Amino acid sequence: MEESVKIELGDWLFNAGITGLINILGEENINYIDNQTVEIPTKLFENFEEKYFNYFINKYQKLLSWNKIVSYEEKIQYHLESNFENFTKDSLEELNKFIGSDGTPGSLKYYMNSASYKSTYDLIEPNSNILEFVKEIKPVKFVDKNEQLNAKTEEIKNTFDKIIRVADFCKSDRGRKYLAGKNVVYTIIKNSWNGVCFLNPQTKEKDIYTDYKNYFLTPVYEYSSADKSKYKYNCFICDDNIKDLNNDISFLNMTGFDTNRKTSHVWNFTNDIGVCPVCKLVYSCVPAGMTFAYDKGIFINDNTDVKSLILTNEKIKSKVLNEKEFNNSLTYKAIIESINEEISDKARYELADVQVVRYENETYRFNILSRKMLSVIKDSKKDLDFIVRIGFKEVNSYFKIYELVIQRLFNNQNLYTLIHKLLQYKLSTPANAHYLSSHIISLLKINLRFLEGIGIMEKNKNYLIYGGSDAGKELKKSYEVQEKLKGISYRLLNALKTNNVDMFMDTLLNCYLYVQKPVPRIFLETLKNDDAFKTAGYAFIAGILGETKSEEEDSNKGGDGE
Repeated sequence: MEESVKIELGDWLFNAGITGLINILGEENINYIDNQTVEIPTKLFENFEEKYFNYFINKYQKLLSWNKIVSYEEKIQYHLESNFENFTKDSLEELNKFIGSDGTPGSLKYYMNSASYKSTYDLIEPNSNILEFVKEIKPVKFVDKNEQLNAKTEEIKNTFDKIIRVADFCKSDRGRKYLAGKNVVYTIIKNSWNGVCFLNPQTKEKDIYTDYKNYFLTPVYEYSSADKSKYKYNCFICDDNIKDLNNDISFLNMTGFDTNRKTSHVWNFTNDIGVCPVCKLVYSCVPAGMTFAYDKGIFINDNTDVKSLILTNEKIKSKVLNEKEFNNSLTYKAIIESINEEISDKARYELADVQVVRYENETYRFNILSRKMLSVIKDSKKDLDFIVRIGFKEVNSYFKIYELVIQRLFNNQNLYTLIHKLLQYKLSTPANAHYLSSHIISLLKINLRFLEGIGIMEKNKNYLIYGGSDAGKELKKSYEVQEKLKGISYRLLNALKTNNVDMFMDTLLNCYLYVQKPVPRIFLETLKNDDAFKTAGYAFIAGILGETKSEEEDSNKGGDGE
C-alpha cells in the first residue's frame, strides 16, 4: 500500500473538497509539497469515518436539534437548584413548548419520534425503551384558570426527571455519535452531495459510520494497494490510472449527473468522466470545506496557494459559527472581514482576483471579485460597518441593507436603484424604513468608490456628496412649511430616476426662488456628468430628509427589524 497520496488544487469544487479534507485531518498533519500540492500520509485515513463526523458535530453543534435537546438540561438544573424561585408562567409555557407533540416542529417529541432519530436507537442502546419515556412526557397544564403555579411544582419536577432521562440518553457517547451524526447528515452534508452511501434511500446499512467507510474509504485502500499498470482509463480530476469509469461524480448536487442516463452531457455521447477513489473521497469532504449556516453556505476559492485557501475559509467559518445568531448579513460580513484581512496579509504583492461561491436556495451562485472591487470593499470598511444593522420592511419581508449592498458589489452593480428605493421609502413609508439619511450618505460614498474603481468617475469627488447633502440641509432650514419639501423630494427623485436634468434643475430653481437664495454652485458643476449629477442629487435629497434627534432614536430602536 502506498505510504501517502498527493493531491493538487483544481476547480472550486475540488478545492472545497481539499479544504474539507485538511480541516478534518488537521492542517498540522499535512505535508505541503508546493503552493498547489499537498501530501497526505495514508495512515491518517485510519478511522477517517470517525474524524469525518466528529468534525461536523464539533463545528456545527449549536445548529443541531440534538444540541437543543441536551442543552435544555441546563435550564432544568437552574430551576431545581434555585428551588423554582424564578420559575414563572412564562417558564412553564417555554417548558410546554419544548415538550410539544409528535407533530410540533422543533419540539422534543417531534425530534425523538422522527424517522432519522428512531433509526439510531438500537445502535445507541439495543432494545432501548427510550420512546416509552418520551411518550410519558406530557405538557404541564392547569386544570382551571384559578390554579396556582406552585401547586404544579411536583408535576413539573417529575416532568423534569423524565426529560433529564431522555437528555442523558442523547448526550451519552453513542447518543452523541449517532443522533448528532444523523443531524449533520441532513443539515450539512446533504447540501453538497446526495443519493449515495447513507443518503441513498435504498441503503441497507443502518450505521452511517460503517456505510461511509464501506462506500468511500474501503475503495481508497483497495486502490492504493492495486497494480495500476494495466488500467487503461484515467481519472477525470487527477489523471491517475483507473480500472473503469464506474466511479463518477453523479452524487454531487447541481454539478454531477448520471452518466448512464444523461449521455448528452458528454462529448459525442461517449462518457469519459470517471474518478479515482481518492478524488471521490475528496469530493465527499466538500461540505467540510464550505461554511454552512442553516440553508446557506459560502466558500472562497482563494486558490493562489493551499494555505491561503485554508486560512481564508477558516476565518469565515470561525466568524459565522461563533456568533449567537445566524443570518445572511452575518455570512456576508464574515466574507468581507476575511477578505479585508487577506488583503492586509497580501499587501506585499499584487492581490489576485477572488472567486466567491455562495449556496442559496439549493443552488450555487458565483461571483468573481476583481482586484479593483476588493480595493473598493477594503476602502469602504467603515461605511459598510455603519450599515450592518439597518434595513427596511417590504410587504411581509424584512431586508438587510448591508446584504443588498454586498450582493450588488459582488455582481459589479452600482447602488443607484437601491439608494433611490431607500429615499422613496423614507418619504412614503417612514415607519418601515429603519435607517437614517446618514446611512444613505454612506451608501453614496460606497457607490462613489465603486464608480471610481471601474473608471467612470475621477478620484476625490467626495465633495459632491458633502456639498449636495449640506445644500439639502440648508434648504430644509429655509422652508417654514416642511410638508412642501415632501412633494419637492418626489419630483426630484422622479427626475433622477429618469436622468432628466432639466426637470431636476427646474424644480431646484423654483425651490431657491421661493426661499430667495442662490442655487449652490455644486449643481452647476455636475451638469456635464450623469454620475456626478446623480451623486449630488441623491445627496441633496438625503440632506432634505435629514432626521431630528427624536427620529434618530426611533430609527435606532427599530434598526434590527426583528
